[in-house]
Amino acid sequence: MFLPSSLSLAAFALLALGLLAASLRRQPPAWIALACSALLALAAGVLQPLGVVFAAAAASLTLAQLKRPRPELTVVWIALLLALALHALPGFDNPLLWQGKASADSAPYRLFWSYDKGLAGLMLLLGLSTAPLPDRQLGWPAALVGALALLLTLGIAAVSGIIGFSLKWPAWLLPWLLANCFLVSLVEEAFFRGGIQRWLELRTEPFAALLAASLLFGLAHLAGGWAWVGLATLAGIGYGLLYAARRQLWLAVLAHLGFNTLHLLLFSYPKLA
Repeated sequence: MFLPSSLSLAAFALLALGLLAASLRRQPPAWIALACSALLALAAGVLQPLGVVFAAAAASLTLAQLKRPRPELTVVWIALLLALALHALPGFDNPLLWQGKASADSAPYRLFWSYDKGLAGLMLLLGLSTAPLPDRQLGWPAALVGALALLLTLGIAAVSGIIGFSLKWPAWLLPWLLANCFLVSLVEEAFFRGGIQRWLELRTEPFAALLAASLLFGLAHLAGGWAWVGLATLAGIGYGLLYAARRQLWLAVLAHLGFNTLHLLLFSYPKLA
């Protein structure tokens, strides 16, 4: 397993603190953490000069979104954040921590710490920090149904042969957990639940918003095939119900992290070869 430099570790630690602060709608500490993280990432080579340009553009659009949102700027802002999250822009050298097969029957897997995706998530959370939340909470029964939907997703994946039972405890579990919490689960839940589902719920019925956001979440996994899309859609319904239960993003984030952790520890990861 490759370990990042001390500067890189500090840059990612500050990025995680910024993500945490922004998810709790604490703007000043989030901006401070972002600025300090970017400086350290630049010094470490994780963030390169062209990446600074894109990061500065994203920050400027985020500030515009907070101060005076306009539809045309919002579209550009979202497009830029998506490009960052999908690693479509140059200027970022995301460290590769591990690559290989998690178990003998698993497909190959590579563990990255993706600075560009974390940056996109932080900007998104900052932009949403003043956005209104739906008043209606579905309550804890919805959370229970959401948890059952996640267990059902794992069961269907195992029965259908997409994943197989494979008990393990990888040496790279800790860096995987950190990446999965802050650079995967939090970022994705911020976009699909805190962004899309919340926005739709303010304009339509809760279950229509839930289904639409879950389907988009499923389609985001199209690279894994249509079976993967179906499973991700069902998982999205689970995360969406947990979010709607109390309107707390971290419920969905922890559910996402817990689901992925069970998948890693108990089954072939990411899927059977």
